[in-house]
Amino acid sequence: MGISTDGTEITIRFFKAIELLKANGKIRGTQTFTNAYGINRRNFISVRKKPETSFLKPEWILWLCRDYNISLEWIFFGTGFFFNREKPDEDKKQIYFVK
Repeated sequence: MGISTDGTEITIRFFKAIELLKANGKIRGTQTFTNAYGINRRNFISVRKKPETSFLKPEWILWLCRDYNISLEWIFFGTGFFFNREKPDEDKKQIYFVK
């Protein structure tokens, strides 16, 4: 059974967020995220490699948004600011996306 186009796009944005956090020095790498939440790394990599057939767990999105201040609007819809604006952090540069 395949994943919907919307679901695939959410998964792709989730992993793009992970890459942006790595690029910004907020996490060292994939293992930082998987170890912090007890995620099976092999499963995590499988979802990243095959977003059209692998299920992204909703709690992964929760942890990413809650603990790294990533915008849920950006993860779900691909629009708005990458970081939530409610918690301004002067060292964060706001990245704004539009569809």
